[in-house]
Amino acid sequence: MPSISFDLNSGLSADIQVRAELWFYRVGGYLLTNFLDDPAWLALMFC
Repeated sequence: MPSISFDLNSGLSADIQVRAELWFYRVGGYLLTNFLDDPAWLALMFC
């Protein structure tokens, strides 16, 4: 019969990594839609 083992450390670190990646994309999306899409920022970048 195969033994089933559960390693809490690997599961916890994977969960933290997934959450960090999710927040990275959420913050990046927020910055893109609210700051880089602003006409004043576009004018400053291209002038």
